[in-house]
Amino acid sequence: MRNRKVRNSLLERMQRLTPASVRRWGQMDAARMICHLSDALAMALGDLPVKPGKPGPFQRFPFKHLFLYFMPMPKGVSTAPELLSTSPARFEDDRRLVEERIHRLAAAPRGAGPVHPFFGPLTNDQWNVLQHKHIDHHLKQFGL
Repeated sequence: MRNRKVRNSLLERMQRLTPASVRRWGQMDAARMICHLSDALAMALGDLPVKPGKPGPFQRFPFKHLFLYFMPMPKGVSTAPELLSTSPARFEDDRRLVEERIHRLAAAPRGAGPVHPFFGPLTNDQWNVLQHKHIDHHLKQFGL
């Protein structure tokens, strides 16, 4: 998401999302998904502490690298409860907050970022890659 063209493409797709957008898979409606993205971005920015998970192979090379850079985001994977903590309010306000957080993450300084509950320590560059993949996954969930 550090690349402006890539980020703008993601933001343009997000603008086409409406509260009436129909999901192709999963449980969340569009409003709930936007809040989930907002929570995930807050975690990536260090604004939302998330309980660490158990250590596992995806916290180390090569598995972390393979997931971040090569594997597609799987459908139906459970998420940390903290990433479902925000309830939808006004759709446009919720979406605007996601957009603001995307820009903040893209501008985050290079170097160490917050610890991810599944992947462990991530750099801010890795957070940008992971959040792009996550947002893209959920936009595709709604056909965008």
